Amino acid sequence: MKYEYKSITLKQKGLGLISSRSIPELDKELNTNAKDGWRYKEHILPSAAFGESDQIILIFERESRF
Repeated sequence: MKYEYKSITLKQKGLGLISSRSIPELDKELNTNAKDGWRYKEHILPSAAFGESDQIILIFERESRF
């Protein structure tokens, strides 16, 4: 089985541990992509040059249609 992947970058709000942060667009992105057949796979927390980044990258996958 072959898969295709895509990524979406969202902004985080708040400081400190990831559990104390909020991602306002998260539910919207998960629901919108699920309707199109995308499944949430994982997330990546990039590091900034001098500490933590305010971004989170969501990775989605679905079976390839080709």
